Amino acid sequence: MPARNNIASGDIRTPRTTAKRLLHNVTLGLSLCAGLISFSSNAITLPDLQEKLSNQPIVRGDFEQTRKMEMFNAPLTSQGQFLLAEKQGLLWQQTTPFPVALVLTKDKLSQQFGDQDAQVVSASENPMVFYFSHVFLSLFKGDTSQLTEQFKLALSQQPNKEEEWQLVLTPKAAPLNAVFKTITINGDTFINHLTLTEIRGDVTDITFSNQRTAPAELTVEEQRAFQF
Repeated sequence: MPARNNIASGDIRTPRTTAKRLLHNVTLGLSLCAGLISFSSNAITLPDLQEKLSNQPIVRGDFEQTRKMEMFNAPLTSQGQFLLAEKQGLLWQQTTPFPVALVLTKDKLSQQFGDQDAQVVSASENPMVFYFSHVFLSLFKGDTSQLTEQFKLALSQQPNKEEEWQLVLTPKAAPLNAVFKTITINGDTFINHLTLTEIRGDVTDITFSNQRTAPAELTVEEQRAFQF
């Protein structure tokens, strides 16, 4: 079987491994819950960002992930689709190099490889996983107060590009600063790119594309995915 190198890799029953793997993609796959983000020619501020991030209840799109690891010469890549629903959670469906479906709700996580039975874990069983996801979910809801407790935030507008912005998050304390050096998010109308730079030298780049906010309601199949 190919090496499992993405958000859905690893045994979800192993807290440290799951938390790190989940954070690699979920945290900022979840960023897309921000939906449409528009800024004027004025300098971007955190209150501006906070106000904009909770505008769209549903965002769908595609992702492509490239992970460069110190132990491998060649980067590891994966592609798939995502669905971010403000009330339900995240549906992350990897299609290549092998199928993996991950569903994250407020208090449960389901992970399924191919046609195997899904593995389910709750917040009470693996609090570290949900610690990470809840920290980043505060960004998507426009709650920067929790983020400022965990990170130093640097928000900037890209030179000569009024619609483009960048947010750099630098962890202040454990457990985040034991894993990540920085987390960088770039966007314009949508969040388009995420870079996770780890302390040990690994770098994960995720490019989001084909983002859309319609239809504004979940399909029957999407609703079913969150029922576990």
